[in-house]
Amino acid sequence: MKIKSKKWIEREKLKEWRKKVLERDNFKCQICGYKPIKPHVHHIIPKQFEELKFDLMNGITFCFNHHKVGKFSPHQNSLFFTEWLKANKPEQFKYLMDRLEK
Repeated sequence: MKIKSKKWIEREKLKEWRKKVLERDNFKCQICGYKPIKPHVHHIIPKQFEELKFDLMNGITFCFNHHKVGKFSPHQNSLFFTEWLKANKPEQFKYLMDRLEK
């Protein structure tokens, strides 16, 4: 029996996390409601925070524009995205803020 590498295990866990976030969000962009052919899944709190890396509440589904280039994009305007998340996903926002305070 071949032993799986730590990197392989982590990659598989991220694939499963992504699948579960997509299913929870019904494969739709959470900003515009569009159901893209290739939806993007974004870690709200960066993956470097190990305790939240595989937490479903730390994921959100976007279309390409809202993930990478739109004004709500966390990659273009993190402050605006934070305010959007707080206003539109208050339970998710509070959950993540509570986890960061610990």
